[in-house]
Amino acid sequence: MKKAPLIGLAALLVPLGLSAADPARYRASLRGNSEVPSISTAASGTFHSYMAGDGLHYELTYKNLEGGNVAQAHIHLGQPHTNGGIIVWLCSNLPSPPTPTGTQACPASPGRVTGVISAMDVVGPDGQGISAGEFNALVAALGNGTTYANVHTATFGSGEIRGLVSRVVP
Repeated sequence: MKKAPLIGLAALLVPLGLSAADPARYRASLRGNSEVPSISTAASGTFHSYMAGDGLHYELTYKNLEGGNVAQAHIHLGQPHTNGGIIVWLCSNLPSPPTPTGTQACPASPGRVTGVISAMDVVGPDGQGISAGEFNALVAALGNGTTYANVHTATFGSGEIRGLVSRVVP
């Protein structure tokens, strides 16, 4: 009888790739040599996130960027050594604001960006099988190691630093 509430909670969390005893946490170390193609830069960064009831909480940091102003940062769908489409915007300084509106501005380097990602923040990529709003697809991609975080700068428009997002094993 005492296990029934836990089983009910587990039933809610399993579709999201979570367990009651092990809330999902993810991280990435961002470096220029992880970009495709590789970038020679002293820049580095980190991406940390965890699941909570209101969504995916995240922190992105970066420093020593050599490519000028930060243009944008995202989570993409793609394996190592491949480029993929944007799933979620983390920040943007582009003249035309991204969808969804309300994406925060990227601070100058060294910078720190924090936020909470919900279904309304997922933008795709449709061409890779994720439609706008498909939060569970984002969580599945994070859990199976097919996402990367990256930071784009003025000089390195395709990205100056990048890191594969991996689940943290307790």
